Amino acid sequence: MDNTNNMIKDDTEETAFEQEEAVRFKISHLVSADGLKVYIRIESPDNQAELSCEEILDYLAEKNIVYGIRKDEIKNYCTKKEYSKELVAASGKEPVNGTDAQLVYDFDISRENIFIEDEDGRIDFRNLNNVINVTKDTVLCHIIPAKEGENGIDVYGKPVYYKPGKNVSFNYGKNTHISDDGLKLLASTEGCIEFKNNKVFVEGVYRVENVDNSTGNIDFVGSVIINGDVKEGFSVKAVGDIKVRGMVEGAFIESDSDIVISKGMNGMGKGTIYAKGNVTSKYIENAKIETLKTVYAEVLINSNVKAADSIILRGSNAAIIGGTSEAVNVIYAKTIGSKTNLETNLIIDLTKYQEEQKIIDIKKKSNFRLEKDLVLKKKELKEIDEKMDLILNSSLDNENKNNVHKQLVLMKIKVNNEIYEIERQLTEIIPTDNIANHKIICKNIMYSNTRISIGWMKFRVRQDISYSKIYNDGDDISIVTLNSADLEI
Repeated sequence: MDNTNNMIKDDTEETAFEQEEAVRFKISHLVSADGLKVYIRIESPDNQAELSCEEILDYLAEKNIVYGIRKDEIKNYCTKKEYSKELVAASGKEPVNGTDAQLVYDFDISRENIFIEDEDGRIDFRNLNNVINVTKDTVLCHIIPAKEGENGIDVYGKPVYYKPGKNVSFNYGKNTHISDDGLKLLASTEGCIEFKNNKVFVEGVYRVENVDNSTGNIDFVGSVIINGDVKEGFSVKAVGDIKVRGMVEGAFIESDSDIVISKGMNGMGKGTIYAKGNVTSKYIENAKIETLKTVYAEVLINSNVKAADSIILRGSNAAIIGGTSEAVNVIYAKTIGSKTNLETNLIIDLTKYQEEQKIIDIKKKSNFRLEKDLVLKKKELKEIDEKMDLILNSSLDNENKNNVHKQLVLMKIKVNNEIYEIERQLTEIIPTDNIANHKIICKNIMYSNTRISIGWMKFRVRQDISYSKIYNDGDDISIVTLNSADLEI
């Protein structure tokens, strides 16, 4: 073997037999640069040297080569006299290097649009699944720790140290935190995952320019801000507020909180809004709106609007033209209907009021019975007091007096407790709601062909009405002139 840069040639040892007929030979060895291999070379003039295994073993011992001796290979080498070949006489134990730690993302960081294909092979290009929603303490990414290696041993019996694996760390931003064991990155709040410049963070507000083919539909656990428009056929769903700074076309908008549309909505006959909070829009046209609170707008045109609280029209127009507007408490507008006598429907839903009245009636009947019971209990208490006086002044012996007195005391305590409970129930507040509070306010003109339903009563406007409050007085639809208190909405 040639003496190369990665091999180290040790001293050559020469041994001679005393006998003249003995063949002379030389043993030399090479140790690899990493100290894990020993190569033996035998030099003999005619390759007929007589060499024993023990001589090679002694030679290795003299050179302090003590680990990984390949004794069987050495014996075979000497037996076959393969002196023309190099012999690997010793092999050390190679170190096992540690493995690098890995950072694993628990979401898709490619940001590629994911298209959903139905059974017929049609692709929904509106549902791009661009928003990755997470809840608090969701694992965003985790670290697979670096693994320890194992030291090796060279032919001299010395350790060969392994190369340790490299560690990694989280590159994280707002609304995230690291677990106690340091191996997980968690969301600190509900929101959507953002991955920018190799940094992970959670955004509580999802912001886009427009909702269109570039974004697809949005379904987010936080609030959504749209700087532009929501295009026809797309949907936006959010647990938090939805704010659209442009306009909404024939789209679907749903929020567990408030919805605000700065430039208005043209539903094109199919646009729909559902909200658990207030809905505020510049105008609403040809759309369906339903909210658990109040609708605020400047104009409602040919729309079906249902509010669990009120419908309030404000601004220079403050008009309801066509469609159906239904509220529980107040419908408030400047103008209702149109000069062309377009049918406009107004509904005040008195279902809740009627249910409350039933509860009040039941409560009143209950109170009447309680008042009768209270009179009886107070009479019973007076009788107990009289009996106690009689017992104390009776001729009974003291033992019998005490026994009877104790029984009467227990009866008195029981009756007092019953009186207290009756009085408590009688002092419970009975909810009061004036039916006139459920009303329609028209500050200017209500045109003919406006159809009104307030609870169980209906009314059709056959001649224009102006500056009026309309309500169900319990017997009929009342139309009265507005006063200053009616304008304070």
